[in-house]
This record gives sequence, structure tokens and C-alpha cells, in this order.
Amino acid sequence: MRYVLGVLVILMLLMGVLIALPVVPPPATDINFTRYLVHTEQPITNATFRATPGVGQILLQGDIQGVKINLNGDPIEPQHQQSVTLNEHNVMSVTTQSPLTVRIKQSTTVQLHVMSRVHFNTNVSNFARARAFYAQLGFETLSGFPDANTIEMAQAIGVQTPTAYDGGQGGEAGGYLLHGELISAGGFGGGVIDLIEFTIPRDETPPYEALNHLGMARAVLYVADLRHEYERLSRAGVTFLSPPQRKANGVLFTIFKDPDGTFYELAESPEASDITLGPLNINVSDFERSVAWYQMLGYEIIEPLPKSESIAVGQAMGFNQSIERKGAILQHPGDDSTIELVQWLDPVDLHPPYPIPINHLGIHRTAFATSDITADVATLAAQGVEFISPVTACCDGPDASGKIVAFYDPDGTIVELVEQPIMTLMLKLGRYL
Repeated sequence: MRYVLGVLVILMLLMGVLIALPVVPPPATDINFTRYLVHTEQPITNATFRATPGVGQILLQGDIQGVKINLNGDPIEPQHQQSVTLNEHNVMSVTTQSPLTVRIKQSTTVQLHVMSRVHFNTNVSNFARARAFYAQLGFETLSGFPDANTIEMAQAIGVQTPTAYDGGQGGEAGGYLLHGELISAGGFGGGVIDLIEFTIPRDETPPYEALNHLGMARAVLYVADLRHEYERLSRAGVTFLSPPQRKANGVLFTIFKDPDGTFYELAESPEASDITLGPLNINVSDFERSVAWYQMLGYEIIEPLPKSESIAVGQAMGFNQSIERKGAILQHPGDDSTIELVQWLDPVDLHPPYPIPINHLGIHRTAFATSDITADVATLAAQGVEFISPVTACCDGPDASGKIVAFYDPDGTIVELVEQPIMTLMLKLGRYL
């Protein structure tokens, strides 16, 4: 007994020391942002955008003969590239009679406190059915969370309140009602899905019909033996778009859908002892702009994607043609989580991502852990990021110790920051022990 008590005392002392230790934030990073971007052959009048006061670059692509540009009240002599002075709030007008791309860039040092990816969300229409399906894939329950919550939490995920919810199952009347779990294959280290069925408000609109839609169109699951898993899951009733095919980079893959039609990719990786989550795909309209934006969150390019894929690969992804794209895999040094940014060049689908509220069937949002949400919100706001709501207490009532905030990437894909004491403590454990 004395031994057990002694161990407990030592653990409590270590915990106290860890809590007192500061979190070392990631280093500040120079980001070459795209502050403004337009492809047009029509006049642009009084377009507004934000920047950091200082020097930027304006780049024109196309025929600049006869082009007229006015920036913050001053005429700009059109050149394919030149320096300009930017304010915090800028107004620009452009006159052109032929196709023209106008891009304004600016390099700025940014300091965020993003530590890792927490999860990405998949909304489903029938939780029991979906949970059984993901169990077949190898996912286990990590934890549950409240089915109802505060009005502020509902507003934080874009719910227009009051709703029809009467408060009979907890939380506040007028808020949301849902059921969900955090599920994972291999614990937090294997990646986490936030699996949710919304009852109030409910949206049964099907997920994206194709893999090239803007937004989070699919996620990758790694397995050591793809053909074995393909046969096993096929016998279990999982429907694949095609048998396994090999991409231009040599990766063997196949695409399937969950019961609601959300796309997932099964890919072979010799390093995967069990099924694990790989990259979360995010389709974007401009690769250059979005790479810089996600670098702001700490992600860095580790592998460019092949610029083209064969007809066979295109067919395996649901298209009757070959594929042309710009893209790369990006990785976060905090937890080695990855995202796949892709700008589709052919075929192209520029319909906007799922709107708020965050209850659309499919992969609707992703969340990142931060050790200082207040500082990060101020930094993001200074870079022109649009927020869905203020920072909100999360996730078990008004006295909750955690906080969340949701906002949009450059194409309108929804991203969250989450600050939870347990996540910060886990970061300290990894950094100091």
C-alpha cells in the first residue's frame, strides 16, 4: 500500500510540474499569401481584400494590352509582375477586355499554436448502421460526447437558433440534438473520425457525387495488404468503385463509399500494421493560394502528386477519362497527420463546399488542436479569415474547460480550432518526457 501511495504521489508531482511547464509553440513561419485572386475578362469594380500594411506583389497573367488597374485610389501601370503598397483594407478596380488573372501576393510572418489534427468529421443518416460499417473497417470507439448542448455551441457550428429542439434530452432548448462518437483504428495515433448523426437540425442531402468537388471529398485509409482487405470487405458487403488499381506514383488503391455515399480510399502502405488514417483530401480551386493557407496551420509539403493519372486510374475514381491536377501531400510536424491538397484541372468541379450548419452528410469539417485559441483567433483574423462564431466553451456546457471556433479556408471548407487542457497536457508529455 505504501508503495502504491508513493507512486501516486510521484505521479501527482510530475503532473503538477507538467501543468506548470509552458507549451513551446511552433516557430513563426514566413507565409507567401495570395491576398486577392480573380480570373476574369469583365471589369472588376471596387473589389475589397485584406492584407498586412506593407509591400506586396501584383501578378498579371494574360494579355495586359489596354488593362487598367486602380489600387487604393492610385492607378497602377500594368506589368506582369511588380511591387505595390498594401493597406490593411484594400480596394481595387480592373478594366480588361480579354481573359486576365490578377493575383496579389504578400509574404508575412505568422505565429500560430496549432499542435496537431484532432479529427475530421463524417456525418451519417443512421448512426447504428454507420457504426457497424466502420467497425467492419476496424474502427473502435474512443469516446462519446453530449447529444445536446448550449445555444452558443449550436451557433458555433452554424446552427440558426432557436431550433425545434425542446430540451427534453439535455442541453438547452432551441439548440441541436445529435448522437455521435469519436472512433479510431489504433487510438489517437491512428487518426480519429468524429462520426455524427444529426437529428435537429437534420439534412439528408447526399454527400458529394464525385471526388473532384471542392471541399473534403474523401479520406485515405492505409492497409498493409490491399488485395486481402479488398476481398475481405467485398465479402462483408462493402461496395467498391473498381478493383485495386495502381496510381502513377506506384500506390495501389481502390475507392469505396460508406452507407450514405461518403467516399473513402483504401491504399496500400507496407508501414501500416493495422488499418490507419492517411491523408484527408481537400479539393481547392487554387493550389498556390491554399498551400500557403494550410502552411499557416503548420503543414508542409512532403510529396508532390503526379500531375496526371491514366484512364484506368480515372475510372477507378469514378471518371471516364484520365486526370490532370496540381496537388501535394502536406504533413504536420506535431503529429505527422497529413492532408492532400488537390486542384483539379480536368475534370473540374467548382461548386462550393458544404455550407453551414455543419450537419451535411459527408466529411463536413476538420479540427486542429491549439494551445492558445485566443491568440490564434487574433492572428487568423488579422490575415482576413472569416469566422462562423466567436470562441465558444466546449463541449459539456457553459462551464466547460475547452474552447472551439470554426472558420473557412479560402474556398469555404470549414475548419475548427480546439483548445482542450488534456490535449495541451499530452503535448507537454510528448515534448518534455
